[in-house]
Amino acid sequence: MNAVEIEEAISALAEQPFAAEEFPFAFLEAFGNKATTFLLFRRGYRHFLV
Repeated sequence: MNAVEIEEAISALAEQPFAAEEFPFAFLEAFGNKATTFLLFRRGYRHFLV
């Protein structure tokens, strides 16, 4: 993703109502992270980042 695409995704995220449970995933998605990342986080796999 380039800077313009990221800015557009963050702006769209800012316009949505805040949902604390979903915000981390939406934020990561705005930066172009893959669906696999979200799946691992939702399942509780956090140690793969270390």
